[in-house]
Amino acid sequence: MQESLIPLLRDSVTPCRRSLTVGISSLMDDPISPQGPNRGLIVPRQQEIFSVLAHHITPAAPLLHAHATSRRSKKNKQNTNKARSMQVAITATVSAQHPHLKPSVSFLRPSPPHRVRIHPSSHRLCTRASAMAPSAPQQLTITRPDDWHLHLRDGQVLAAVLPHSEMHFQRAIVMPNLKPPVTTTARAVEYREEILRALPPGSSFTPLMTLYLTDTTSPEEIKIARKSGVVFAVKLYPAGATTNSQDGVTDILGKCLPVLEEMVRQEMPLLVHGEVTDPHVDTFDREKVFIERILAPLVQRLPQLKIVMEHITTMDAVNFVESCKEGNVAATVTPQHLLLNRNALFQGGLQPHNYCLPVLKRETHRQAIVSAVTSGSRQYFLGTDSAPHDKRMKECSCGCAGIYSAPVALSLYAKVFEQAGALDKLEAFTSFNGPDFYGLPRNNSKIVLRRSAWKVPATYTYGGGVIVPMSSGNTLEWLPSDQPEE
Repeated sequence: MQESLIPLLRDSVTPCRRSLTVGISSLMDDPISPQGPNRGLIVPRQQEIFSVLAHHITPAAPLLHAHATSRRSKKNKQNTNKARSMQVAITATVSAQHPHLKPSVSFLRPSPPHRVRIHPSSHRLCTRASAMAPSAPQQLTITRPDDWHLHLRDGQVLAAVLPHSEMHFQRAIVMPNLKPPVTTTARAVEYREEILRALPPGSSFTPLMTLYLTDTTSPEEIKIARKSGVVFAVKLYPAGATTNSQDGVTDILGKCLPVLEEMVRQEMPLLVHGEVTDPHVDTFDREKVFIERILAPLVQRLPQLKIVMEHITTMDAVNFVESCKEGNVAATVTPQHLLLNRNALFQGGLQPHNYCLPVLKRETHRQAIVSAVTSGSRQYFLGTDSAPHDKRMKECSCGCAGIYSAPVALSLYAKVFEQAGALDKLEAFTSFNGPDFYGLPRNNSKIVLRRSAWKVPATYTYGGGVIVPMSSGNTLEWLPSDQPEE
């Protein structure tokens, strides 16, 4: 595709042919791969090519102003006709060589300065001007959110981090990967009581408990969990996939099928850490391979099982979720996977506080997730995966995986949606889609986000040490407040 576009544009737009050739040729080291799960998306390399075309063509010739007025000269009209002919030729070339794509020809139309927008058929992968629009809102009032994926730990750490979550969130799905893990309803009830005792006086925060699925979990335990009224989901950790997952599942369909069938009957959701642990699979491909080997067969075997694919990190996950029936399969998305790519692990040296599992991925995957989340789809909802670790356990020879985001999560989600021009869709993502999927009522209370710069503390202290939060020491623009709107 790239080779055929270069001569075509060289003949059509002589003044910019050198920069075009350099720009497109620089993309040839990452060939277009239209196969497999990328169907329906413009492949990121092609998006970059279209951006290069728009960048070099738009300033190079007035012929791109297709809407010539009657006052324009005959020469300008001829140039306009030439632009249209070139546009048709490019589209024909793309379509002939890559019929699976549906690139919009709008990339040749004039766009606002420093902003190029590409519109695939079902996603909005685009870059937007960073400057704030003159009419940007100064305050947002939204229904109080819930956190559908939260690690609270226990003991001193629990007491230190719980206030950060209860300040901004009404409810939270609490992860069960303690030491030892929460594998029974009785233990889940005990853990819930521990959380409630640690809450500040007068707090209305509600922990929603989960069970840790193992090879030996029984269908009877699922019945007990449903009757308890405090357990709302079961968490699947493939053995060895992440923190405290050594007791996880080794063969989901071979050893856990009776439990999963009972979960269907009890309408109990399965929360999935979607990574394989096969040492022969590249770390950055673990999510994709999990979908192919485990998740897709599971959905096919038990189509009525409600599944949440937790903390998705790839466009493969986006495509899979959107290929499934709404209401049966959904996904949580973290602030780090919306804002950071894998470069954040290495910029300026190794950055242990940006290390989490699933690990950060390429920029193209980050863009796909942002596009999906800000599209308004009901299949995505807020799940911070806020995971506190002592600073010493992060900054060591074998550091823990996990990013502590609870104090900054709402501010960061607002940043993502504003950059995408989708603040009107923030409330559904934070406050509606989650409870709707779980069959729970939406919250009645509100929370206010004010455009007020605030600096994230470098650390938070607790009895045994310190915890470094996400965006440590940075200034954020949106400040959440539990105070009523002024």
